[in-house]
Amino acid sequence: MQTRIPERIFFKMVSNILNEYEMVSWDSNNNQRLFFQLVCKEWCENIRSLCSSLSLTKSNIIPLFFKIHNFENIKHLEILNVESPDVVTKVICNILIDPKINNSIKQLKSIDLSLSNLSNIHVQYILNALKQNKSIEDLNFEGNQLGDQSIYDISCFLLNNNSIKYLDLQNCDSKNGLACIGMLLSKNDSIISLNWSNNDSNSSIDFLCQGLKLNNSLTTLSLSGCNIDELGAISLGEVLKNNNSIKYIDLSNNQIGDYGLISLSERLRNHPTIKYLDISCNNVSESGFEEISNILQSNQTLKTLKMYQNNSSNTINKNTEIEENQIFFRNSFDEIESMETSTTESRIYYNYIFPRQMIIL
Repeated sequence: MQTRIPERIFFKMVSNILNEYEMVSWDSNNNQRLFFQLVCKEWCENIRSLCSSLSLTKSNIIPLFFKIHNFENIKHLEILNVESPDVVTKVICNILIDPKINNSIKQLKSIDLSLSNLSNIHVQYILNALKQNKSIEDLNFEGNQLGDQSIYDISCFLLNNNSIKYLDLQNCDSKNGLACIGMLLSKNDSIISLNWSNNDSNSSIDFLCQGLKLNNSLTTLSLSGCNIDELGAISLGEVLKNNNSIKYIDLSNNQIGDYGLISLSERLRNHPTIKYLDISCNNVSESGFEEISNILQSNQTLKTLKMYQNNSSNTINKNTEIEENQIFFRNSFDEIESMETSTTESRIYYNYIFPRQMIIL
């Protein structure tokens, strides 16, 4: 005799299976999604409700927009390869403004609009929509050629916003935008992570420093590839030595050199909060490398110092076999390997990635 499993119990079983496999994305490349969709179409809506991350692409952005209320547990929304910035803007604005959608996807915290070809007018529409939505914490405009005007608009918007915590503005074609960002950081106490990488901003680094003097909330700062020279690094070091909120700093791919980095290191020698410092690709000589590492050894808080692809050919311990990529780790960290030498023990950590504190589960 055959026994039929009650629908309630069957749904609970499927839900447990999906949670066990950590199905977090709903896209055409997800084999689990395709399997369940083919075998059990009637369960698709229930399966959607379990996703925490949703990708809108050129082929699905319109269909999924009309079904987005079914994704009630999404936390992260991203745009991928949608060629029309007008479509992107209309969809995002409707998601942010429509009260029916907001009531359905209350968990949404992160929006990734990177590489969406947005212009200043698109940004203005999106900012106006964000004024009516107080739940978004993570905002990513990476790779949109926004220029200084859009950075000004974003900064003005964030002056009256207390919900955005993570802001990604890397590679946005801004040269003087740090003047606005500095003003913003002097008055905003909600932003804890700023990625300003790959914006040529050495001429405006002093504006950022002025803002950091009055900021006690920012913990993560990325200025990689900003063409910062030794004077910019010295100014930044003067500010950071009195800042007790910064924990992670990325200054890689700049033009700082020995003198600038030694000066910066002196100011961070006894810094009480700094845990991570990346100064890779800054034309540091072998003698400069040795001096920097000796200075920072006294910092008991610093866990990670990255010095990839500088001019030195050795690590702190010259008996190690690592060449070109110089990394020094004072304390133990996740995923590290110990290397014992005749004089000391060096810890080499290969897989650490500069933290981008996304709200993705």
